[in-house]
Amino acid sequence: MFYLIIFLVLSVLACLQLHFSDQRSTRIIIALAALIMIAVAGLRFETGGDWDTYTAIFNAVPSLSRGWLTHPLITHRHIGVAFVALCSLVKTCGGSIQTLFFIVSAVNISLIALALPKYTRYPVLGLLAYYCLLFFSLEMIYIRQATAVAFCFFALQYMDSKRLVPYMLLVALASLFHVSAIVMVPLYWILPRRIPTWAYVVTIGIGAMVMLIGYPWITKVFLSVSSWLGDAYYQRALIYTSSSRFAVERVLSVGFVLNLLLMMVFLTVKQHVDAKRYGTIHLNMFAMSLVLYYYCYELVEVSNRFRLFFLIGLIVLLPIYLEYFEQELTRYVALIPIALYLFLFSSAIFLEKPGAIAYNPYQNYLEYRHKPGSSRGKQRLEQSHKLFEQSRKR
Repeated sequence: MFYLIIFLVLSVLACLQLHFSDQRSTRIIIALAALIMIAVAGLRFETGGDWDTYTAIFNAVPSLSRGWLTHPLITHRHIGVAFVALCSLVKTCGGSIQTLFFIVSAVNISLIALALPKYTRYPVLGLLAYYCLLFFSLEMIYIRQATAVAFCFFALQYMDSKRLVPYMLLVALASLFHVSAIVMVPLYWILPRRIPTWAYVVTIGIGAMVMLIGYPWITKVFLSVSSWLGDAYYQRALIYTSSSRFAVERVLSVGFVLNLLLMMVFLTVKQHVDAKRYGTIHLNMFAMSLVLYYYCYELVEVSNRFRLFFLIGLIVLLPIYLEYFEQELTRYVALIPIALYLFLFSSAIFLEKPGAIAYNPYQNYLEYRHKPGSSRGKQRLEQSHKLFEQSRKR
């Protein structure tokens, strides 16, 4: 129940910030919430996913030296030169993989915590939303992409103020951690545009129908585009479209309905959202995540990876929705369904369901470094992979 306790603590902090919304109190509360999340992700030990892969990469990365630039890992186009450079720097300074995890978590969550107060009056609720919606995928599995998403999220403030150079520099830096961040380049000219309500309804409605009917189209397009980028990308695309682990269609679930309902709620207060300085940008971000969810239903793994850049719009939209209510008591009432939605999103982890075995029980580095033989992280990760494969075959 470790993660559930963290959820409850962050929920209490979000409620406190609703009441003490002055600048000084907000800074204190958001700093406390951010430190808690950094500690959870940064001090995890053999917990979550992909830690074994990152450990292998870290061990293979050379220290900074004269031959560093010619090392095979440096020129590996799929790992990200900035991430490799960070690994090398940590290793050169005498750090371990745990040092790397802590630094990455600290950078990611700090960027998000610094950006949120610019986007909404209730940034602590935004951090709570991040914890429930993205934290377990990004901070505890896809740490390279987590850094890319954090830099892109921070860069959105320059999109509104039409400062192209700092925006593009941050997106370029993000792409050096994960190349998929390049998708944010053309969106500089698209996301700030206000779109009529009917356009959202038609676009997302057709996408929902495409998924319900099961009309196949995205696989051929995905393979064609990847072939234009070169043989290496085409071969990787073949894996994602043919491997039993990745080439799985999205099935109808509670998420299908919740996503539609959530978009309908935001559209009912669209005038309020558009009136906020960053509201339109994040509404379009969430709409983009739904386009990928419905239209790219054939390729769950691929669409989910790109959706991470857009789903983060929800951590601003939910607090902006709360700002719609003028009375404090009404805001507390409105916070209840928001908290329930966030809880449901990660309920499998909070309630320690079998599918969340890679996360549970939580192991802390400060404890397990004194008992190096007591970790069952490897066994739990293997069991998690087996459960994942079984679920894909159903």
